[in-house]
Amino acid sequence: MVEKLKFLGQFAAAHKKLAVIVCLSVVVITGGAVWFTVWRSAQSAEKTVSYRESTVTTGDVTVGVSESGTVSLDSESITFPVDSEIAKVLVKSGTTVKKGDALIQLDLNSVSEGSLETRQKLEEAKLSLQEALGDQKSKLEEAKITYESSKYLSQTAPVTRQLTEEQLQNDITSAESSLKEKQESLAEYQSLQKTFSADYAKLNQLEKWMDDAETAKTSYQTQLTQYEKDYKSVIDRYDSLKSAAESAKTAWLQAKYTESDDEDDLKDAYDEAEEIAETYYSKAAGSIISQQTILENKVAQYTAEYSNYTTAYNKYKDTFNDKYHVSSDDDESVSAKELADQVTQLQADVKTAEYNLKKAQKTAQISSLDALTKEKSDLNTASNAGAAYDLTVSQLEQAVTTQQESCDTLQNKIDNINSAMNNVGIITSPCDGIVATVTYKDGDSVTANQAMMTISRSGSVSLSVSVSEDDITSVEVGQAASIQLSAYEDQSFDALVESITAEPARSGSSSVTYTVTVRMTGTNTVSGKIYTGMSGEATLIQGSAKDVLYVPNRAVKFENGVSSVLVKGSDGNPEKRTIVTGFSNGTSVAVLSGLEEGETVLTESAVTAK
Repeated sequence: MVEKLKFLGQFAAAHKKLAVIVCLSVVVITGGAVWFTVWRSAQSAEKTVSYRESTVTTGDVTVGVSESGTVSLDSESITFPVDSEIAKVLVKSGTTVKKGDALIQLDLNSVSEGSLETRQKLEEAKLSLQEALGDQKSKLEEAKITYESSKYLSQTAPVTRQLTEEQLQNDITSAESSLKEKQESLAEYQSLQKTFSADYAKLNQLEKWMDDAETAKTSYQTQLTQYEKDYKSVIDRYDSLKSAAESAKTAWLQAKYTESDDEDDLKDAYDEAEEIAETYYSKAAGSIISQQTILENKVAQYTAEYSNYTTAYNKYKDTFNDKYHVSSDDDESVSAKELADQVTQLQADVKTAEYNLKKAQKTAQISSLDALTKEKSDLNTASNAGAAYDLTVSQLEQAVTTQQESCDTLQNKIDNINSAMNNVGIITSPCDGIVATVTYKDGDSVTANQAMMTISRSGSVSLSVSVSEDDITSVEVGQAASIQLSAYEDQSFDALVESITAEPARSGSSSVTYTVTVRMTGTNTVSGKIYTGMSGEATLIQGSAKDVLYVPNRAVKFENGVSSVLVKGSDGNPEKRTIVTGFSNGTSVAVLSGLEEGETVLTESAVTAK
């Protein structure tokens, strides 16, 4: 406070006129009832009319959302499948190239040495492919014989079973019912046991996120408090300067509206106070105030995250406790043990039920047990015969496909090597574009598949912009758009909305934005001269009239249901003409009839001459 008062004293001494005016304004405001009037002699004024000229033009009248962004280009990495040495780099960064243009010349000796291992692997892969094809043929024949013999077992198995079916039915049904009940209970608890670890981990993760958000919030709050303490003098001084400027502005406005003789002096005092505050901000306080704002935003961000994670944690905790019958925070381990104990008990019950079923079957079957056992075995074999055959076929086909893919990959590498060898080691551009980066230089050794340079594709121009939550609901993928680049002010390029992020790109206490990517369509005259990082603006078109005549909205008058404009006649005088208007974006309006391209329309403006 002492420092602040000291500063105000220095400020008043250096700017006595401003201090007196500020005090005077306070007196005027406090008194409230004091008025100043100035008698002005009336002067006659004559009103003349002037016109602003606009040319009737053909073009598009468009309504949409416009946002700024930077250009991105799709890129293509230039690689080689084997270790090699660069003999010569034939292009530089920024060079415009066409598909097939020479980019890099490799040393043929290094290519030849590097290709030996690849050629050997290709031969080994071809041999493995032939073995897989032979194996497929022989095992398919075996599988088919097994399938044909197994599918007939179902016709002979039921004969023996029918002899004892009625006697066995009651005991077997009872035992099966008991077994089914135990198995269902076991499955239920095993399911809970399987999900328990993941659910418990999720609960802990939510708790950790909540704690981390609270820690970050506390940390940034501490930083903010300390920062404001460390730079209190600068912040207070800037606030004081701004307050002085606001007081001077209030005094000037009061004088202005009461027509005080001090209006000009008060205006000068206000301008001087504002300039002092702005100068202090730019030279001393700017970075400090900006950092203070950043810390305040961080505190707000992590306060919101802590609130969200706390809500999510409490909600999921209730769901977890209901599912696993947990009564308190300390019972998770007990619940896990109870699940394990219950599963162990049910496993024992299932085994007992299985034994009782077998016992009932053996007792009921007596001498027909062997027939029943054989029937089950035969039916099971017959039932699984088709599935087993199909699985064998699928596995053999997959083995062949894997070997074929390996051969194809290696053959593609060999083709690239042969192409380079046949072309004196030259690697060509796979597309039209601009050389974005050159990673290596003449004489460098390059590892297999390492990017030697990248090519930014021509015609792959896109612009990513941030769209507010208020406007994003009117944007959709495939929507028409246009791109205007700062480097080409007078050109507009057709485009389409390519993607919209579902997650917000930026969020805070007052605003949320989403990233929308707009891609240029068709061809353009400057496609080879657009670079990554260029600044521009994307307009997401919501409505438009294409290739229409249009004039400024302000040039059109609407009276008694009829639209008209003033047209500059051949003699230079204005002529009123009736027109039919169409689509308007608030600035320009389409003209459906009544005007021709190139004509001049006039917009009337009143000028007072003394």
